[in-house]
Amino acid sequence: MKSPSENILRFDPEAHKYWIGKKRIPGVSEIMQKVGLAKNYDGVDPFYRDRGIATHKAIELYLKGILDQSSLDPAIKPCFEAFLAYQKEHPLGKVLALEKPMVDASESFSGTPDLITDRAIFDWKCSKSHDKVAELQGQAYKILSLHTIKETLLKFPFIVVELHADDATYTEFNYGSEYEEWESVMNLYRWKTKRPSPASSASLKRGLSYSVELWSKRFWKAGRRRCGSVKAAQI
Repeated sequence: MKSPSENILRFDPEAHKYWIGKKRIPGVSEIMQKVGLAKNYDGVDPFYRDRGIATHKAIELYLKGILDQSSLDPAIKPCFEAFLAYQKEHPLGKVLALEKPMVDASESFSGTPDLITDRAIFDWKCSKSHDKVAELQGQAYKILSLHTIKETLLKFPFIVVELHADDATYTEFNYGSEYEEWESVMNLYRWKTKRPSPASSASLKRGLSYSVELWSKRFWKAGRRRCGSVKAAQI
C-alpha cells in the first residue's frame, strides 16, 4: 500500500515537471510540444520567459492580497497594469484555484492553470502573438479543474488574456467551454510515446454499461412525456 505522501502530486517549478511518487506525469505544455501542436521555446531570449514568470507571480501575489506594487520591476509593470485594467473592466469572480498544480483522475497528465474562478478559467500571456492552439490547453485545464474543484461547472469558459508590454493594454480571447478535443491530443501523445491508455477493458465496460443505463432512463422519461402530450392532445 502506498503511503499518503506517495499519492500527492509534486511539481518542480524549475524543471517544470510533475510527479506522483516515482511516477512522472507529463504536463499539458510537454504533451502539446510532443505531438507538434506547441512551439519549443528553449531558444527564446530568457528575458521574455523571466518576464512572463515574474508577471504571473505578481498577479498571484496581488490576488492573494500580499503584493507590494512598489517592488515591481519596470520590465513587468506594463503587463501588470494591463492585468489591472482587465480585472477592473471584467470582474474575475470568486477565486477557486490560483496557480494550483493539478492531475487528472487517471494520472495521465498534469497542469497548472493560472486562475480558476466561479466565472471562468483564465490564462495570462505576456504576448501579442499567442497561438490559437491555446484553446486545446484550455480544454486540458477544463478537465483538470473538473476532477479537482467541485465548484467547477461544464459551462465555465477558458479565457486567454494577452497582456501587452509595449502599451499596457490587453486583448481577451474567449475559447468557450468545450473540452472534447483534448482526448484526441492525448491519444496522439500515447501513440507517439507508446503509453497505454488508462482505460482498461473493465472500466470501459462499466462506462458503457452506465451510458446505456443513463440513455435508457432518459429515453423512457422522454417517452413518458411524449405519451402524456399525445394523451392530453387527444382529450
